[in-house]
Amino acid sequence: IPFKTILKAMSPTLLLILILIVTRIQQLGIKGMLTDSTPLFNLSLGFSDLSVSQALIIKLSSILGTETSWAYKTLYVPALIPFLLVVLISIPVLGMQRSTVKQAFTETASRIKMPFIALVGALIMVKFMMIGGDKSPIMTTGQAFSNLMGANWQWVASYLGALGAFFSGSATVSNLTFGGIQQTIAMNVALPETTILALQSVGASMGNMVCINNIIAVSTILGIANKEGYIIKRTVVPMVLYGVIVGLASAFV
Repeated sequence: IPFKTILKAMSPTLLLILILIVTRIQQLGIKGMLTDSTPLFNLSLGFSDLSVSQALIIKLSSILGTETSWAYKTLYVPALIPFLLVVLISIPVLGMQRSTVKQAFTETASRIKMPFIALVGALIMVKFMMIGGDKSPIMTTGQAFSNLMGANWQWVASYLGALGAFFSGSATVSNLTFGGIQQTIAMNVALPETTILALQSVGASMGNMVCINNIIAVSTILGIANKEGYIIKRTVVPMVLYGVIVGLASAFV
């Protein structure tokens, strides 16, 4: 295969990597432009205050009269830049016909329509589960687990991390949410803090196996509809076994 043909076929991927690098390095200045929070206008919606920045960052604050807020960096989140941008550039580069482009956009829109609604509901639930700080439902659940297990906490510590990822769909969010309480539990029951925090991180990765957000996203890509429960029933088994294995491993640290 001629090198020119290979380069052309790889151009979308190479362009994607290039744009990601350029827009993520602070020193180049583009990242600052895409994350500029200087207000463009503000608007009261009744249930919340809406603000839009010069970089099109959409922010809802004081939601339902609480300190809860939500923000979406329209130009910085990869949806538009670089993904959609690369798609638009690749159309002429790859010589795609108008009918082919239309079919691709139509099929994509058809696949994501219903999962999009489900994901919005799931993300709202996640936010509500985290409201309340130390008294939030997630924190209360975690504290109840620790009170139940005591010094045997290391056997189930990974499952708390999995619970956080199950709710949020993110290992990072799980670690940020439960890292503090895992450390506190370790101190209270005299267990090695590094071991418990390691179990939290491993558990956060485990939780992605059963996270409804991830399952919906993958099902959308594969064209699978209404099989979320079926998939969770099968992924929860290896997740539980995974937790048993890391619990055993932690006992020999």
